[in-house]
Amino acid sequence: MNNYKILGKVEYKRTKEFDVKVNGIQIVENENKVEIYNDPFRVIPLFIIKDKSDKLIIFSDYEDFYNLKDVDKTIDKAGFWEIILFGNGVFSRTLYKNVRQMPSASKIIIDKNTNKYKIERYWDFNIEVDDSIDSMEKAAQGMYDRIDSIFAKLDKNTKYIMGMSGGMDSRISLAFLSKYIPKENLKLFTYGFDEKILEYKYACEVAKTLGYDEPEFHKLTARSYRRAMDYLPKMSGGQVGINHCHILDYLQGKNLNNFKQISNYISDAIFGLNTKKEKNNDLNNLNVILDKYKNNFSNKIYKYILSDIELLIENFQSKFNYTNVNEYIYWTEKTPKVFNYFSKLHSEYINQELIYADYDLLVYSLSIPPKYREQKKVLDYLLDNYFKNIPSSGFKNISSRFLCGSEFSGLLDFYSFKILNRINATLRLFTKGYIQLFNKYQTEEQDRLLYRDFHKDLKNATSKFVDVGIMSKEQKKQWDKLPLKNGGISERFVIISLSKSAF
Repeated sequence: MNNYKILGKVEYKRTKEFDVKVNGIQIVENENKVEIYNDPFRVIPLFIIKDKSDKLIIFSDYEDFYNLKDVDKTIDKAGFWEIILFGNGVFSRTLYKNVRQMPSASKIIIDKNTNKYKIERYWDFNIEVDDSIDSMEKAAQGMYDRIDSIFAKLDKNTKYIMGMSGGMDSRISLAFLSKYIPKENLKLFTYGFDEKILEYKYACEVAKTLGYDEPEFHKLTARSYRRAMDYLPKMSGGQVGINHCHILDYLQGKNLNNFKQISNYISDAIFGLNTKKEKNNDLNNLNVILDKYKNNFSNKIYKYILSDIELLIENFQSKFNYTNVNEYIYWTEKTPKVFNYFSKLHSEYINQELIYADYDLLVYSLSIPPKYREQKKVLDYLLDNYFKNIPSSGFKNISSRFLCGSEFSGLLDFYSFKILNRINATLRLFTKGYIQLFNKYQTEEQDRLLYRDFHKDLKNATSKFVDVGIMSKEQKKQWDKLPLKNGGISERFVIISLSKSAF
């Protein structure tokens, strides 16, 4: 008789030996123990809890958890603050005291004799630099060959859909798709607050150049985020804020049964978004954020969160090919827990093709010397030398590097964006978001919406948390006050979302 039960439609494979190159859940079992493995990308998130009869219950969809009658659903204060400050529960922690989640490249080990379990990593993500990659040409060639082989395996007769941004990652994905998928079998979409944004302009230009129809534009409004309050908090167990509803808002109401979505999540990590020129292993962004908000919680909660961070980075070794601790965290925590979780939520509406979730590609990327992948330079080289009709130097973009400096966005655009942001920050303060200058560089207007449409929801949420003792009145006062700049906007949307998950 099993000591555990897997709820819902979780796909898994029983095997005699775990294979790290196979994405998904694998179960290895013998007389004394059960080992449940996930892959390094955490393509399928798994959560585990004990019910009141001491039976282990494993689930992937949080809606299954909310339907359980005989489990303790007490809020974990440490998990609550981790989700607000970091965007996810750190390592195995969640919003609920008795629910644990699998980090990437981990396994749940269940002792059949005691019915106890533990979660631990089976791989540390540490990869040595490959010194034979001694030029950008070699680095890019290896990257091109591996990515091309992945796209070449796509079924050209299948209908696909892909979000097309004005950035570089979806651009190179579309370039590879153009080699294998005919125009009639690929549908593109772009989301944003207005059709006049540069995001959509650049997406249309690239699509046209590569022979595809211009993307369908999906307009994000206050109603998009308000709708998300009814489904996303419970759907994600509070781990995804309503401010991340954009693709889900598009997918809902669409008849896409015959389509498969090409998901570009992971690409930022693959191409080196957080890779720096020189190594700096002293800075840990999670600790910086934790210390900044230390007064938000008791010393006991502080120690819980700190221990989670220490557990998260205990396998990090500076001798391997990471330029900083934050890059390691981005690979092992942020990408699997946040971005890949988005893809899992999207799969409720459409089948997914997480195109960059390839173990060999991951290992190769991490073996490239940092000077070639730093700030995604290898991606620029790929576009300039393998797809010369859409070069990085010839087509403007609004990429994830836009705010990293004028070298990535152009002097005029960089400072125009910053000036517009400052003016609008002042206008928000005096008009509560009702008057704003149009900012073509933005994709969303979440700061404006928080001021104009969701401030009351925020105050209601913090009041609930005060009532149950999770927040103090002083903390409520702090979080009810809206920030002048963009920093802190996302955290406040998360608080709104958490109130919908917890109550």
